[in-house]
Amino acid sequence: MYRKEEQLLPPPEKFELPFEGKLSPNNRWVIMAELIPWDDFEEEYAKLFSAEKGAPAKLFRMALGTLIIKEKLGTSDRETIEQIRENPYLQYFIGLNCYQQEPPLESSMLVHFRKRIDGELINKINKKIVKREIDKSDKEVKKKDCLQ
Repeated sequence: MYRKEEQLLPPPEKFELPFEGKLSPNNRWVIMAELIPWDDFEEEYAKLFSAEKGAPAKLFRMALGTLIIKEKLGTSDRETIEQIRENPYLQYFIGLNCYQQEPPLESSMLVHFRKRIDGELINKINKKIVKREIDKSDKEVKKKDCLQ
């Protein structure tokens, strides 16, 4: 069963931490989170689940984000979950609203994430990111040309 819950994520500087701190908008995980078009692929990911069977699925951002963390850090599934549990930037990256002490998911979920998020979907995401960045760059060039 898949059920998307509407949630508005706070900007990094408003992400709640138990020690009164704020996330830096210049952190690599915050920057990368802003590059990835999470919502553009949520619906496609949701189609992989049955509305009648099984427990509610994790959101696409949590699934893909966890796999990205694992690959970038070169960690095992268990170590990836431990890193997420310990790091508020990683928790923000996977879409949590505030820091939590408990792991947000079991390491065994990564097996399911890998089955559902295949190379074809990763390629679509990469193409969308590149297109968006090119479009943004083109707009900046045009704006610069207009100012001269």
